[in-house]
Amino acid sequence: MDIILPEHTPQILETTFESIYLFDHELYSLMAEKTEMKWLLVVPKQTLNAETNLEYIQNLYGAIYQLIAFMQKHQIGQRFNIAKIGNKNPNQHIHLIFREENDEVWPDAVWCHEPLKSSLETPEKLKEALKPFYQAW
Repeated sequence: MDIILPEHTPQILETTFESIYLFDHELYSLMAEKTEMKWLLVVPKQTLNAETNLEYIQNLYGAIYQLIAFMQKHQIGQRFNIAKIGNKNPNQHIHLIFREENDEVWPDAVWCHEPLKSSLETPEKLKEALKPFYQAW
């Protein structure tokens, strides 16, 4: 069962996902895993139930793909994996991972190789690089 967090404060998000809070968007909150890989978590603000909330889902995925396009255009990341999995954390979230041929687990799936190399620098670099995208909202 997927759980929607009723509050998206940085403290609640960081505690719940054990990740670094980056930005707030009207449709989601953006987090970054503490890894050397460019691994983002998109935390929806509404349910992803297509029977009751299809318009929100369409808007959410449209916004995610706008983020992807920005990252590709600005050379922040090119190849990406996107997945909604909730094996370890029942709170609703979508993984967005940018891959490079020289990353530590290439070409294998990231989730098969945890734990990954830890980094607090990568989330900070992502926050700085994505600032212009979120300032436009």
